[in-house]
Amino acid sequence: MNDNLERTQLYDWHKENGDVIPFAGWDMPVRYSGIREEHMAVRDSCGVFDVSHMLRLWIDGPDSVEFLQTVTSNNVGMLKINDGHYSTCLNKNGGTFDDLMLYRIGEEEFIWVTNAANGAKIWNHLQEQAKKFKVKVMDKTKEVAMIAVQGPNALSLLSKMSGKDMDEFDRFTCNPLTIAGYDTYLCRTGYTGEAGAEILVLNCPFTNEGKARAIGFWEELLSQGAEFGIRPCGLGARDSLRLEAGFVLYGHELDEETSPIEARIPYAVKFKVEPHYFGYDVVQSHKKGGVKKTRIGFVMIDRGIPREKYPILFNGSEIGITTSGGLSPILDKGIGMGYVPPDTVEIGDVIEIDIKGRHRRAEVTKWPFYNPDKYGETRTR
Repeated sequence: MNDNLERTQLYDWHKENGDVIPFAGWDMPVRYSGIREEHMAVRDSCGVFDVSHMLRLWIDGPDSVEFLQTVTSNNVGMLKINDGHYSTCLNKNGGTFDDLMLYRIGEEEFIWVTNAANGAKIWNHLQEQAKKFKVKVMDKTKEVAMIAVQGPNALSLLSKMSGKDMDEFDRFTCNPLTIAGYDTYLCRTGYTGEAGAEILVLNCPFTNEGKARAIGFWEELLSQGAEFGIRPCGLGARDSLRLEAGFVLYGHELDEETSPIEARIPYAVKFKVEPHYFGYDVVQSHKKGGVKKTRIGFVMIDRGIPREKYPILFNGSEIGITTSGGLSPILDKGIGMGYVPPDTVEIGDVIEIDIKGRHRRAEVTKWPFYNPDKYGETRTR
């Protein structure tokens, strides 16, 4: 145990019921029953995650739209009240400070959710830039718990608990909602590829009462979710799920040397916006003129589990490096992502991954790595 690590409002429950490890400066649960079991609960039924370690900022003021357009790359002005979108915060060279979710909850009020590992960096950056605008940036991370409910049964559970049909709430929306007597914001987003929501549970300060309130909501989800096959899930399953869905992770597919175009998340950037955000010209040049590296996905043909920073080879020559890798419980094969020069390989090509000195064959493929007709939010079954 490291006393220097932060803890979420739910820490006591995790410590009693799961395996807690250091993660991005926090004591966080990595698993409860097991990563594969938790992973498949999300794919087949329902899983619940504590994501309260992520930084949650409230941004308010008459210049909030102009301010946010300066520091994020999507089109802030297009967000209606109760809408949200995925975006990036860039440096002047077009590299990525962080990726984020931004929700508009009022005419001048927004919620910014950012990665735990980048919390201090983003906070300092926004505080510095906010000096130029009539805007306030407030850290409410330790006042609001954040819990993700994900899986094909997630919305049915939340409909039961709230008395509201979840079909009323479109993807990428953020609405105030009372769930089982708790005041929340229901954000119809997630990081697994499945249907579900990320729920901001209000009035959960780091006091005994606030912690009890957060744990009470968590346990209410587990109790009412029993009929829907719900399971508590840790960071291990969260990572394997996002990888299987082909989602980027900061520090792996994204960093300050990588632009959203190189990472192949072009939906996070818009160009018909004013004012221009940091890195606008660089990212626009990547969009129009091409990039020096691009993200690919692959599925192992040979036995072996790829991890980050393994060399990628094609026709006997090293062409790139992996950024993420692991076992796909759906495919029961190793999968991964990495960067190579553009136009080097295409879908269906056979590459090799250098796994601890052994060259193992893999096929370049699209993501998600599962069949979207059978799994994920677009499933048809």
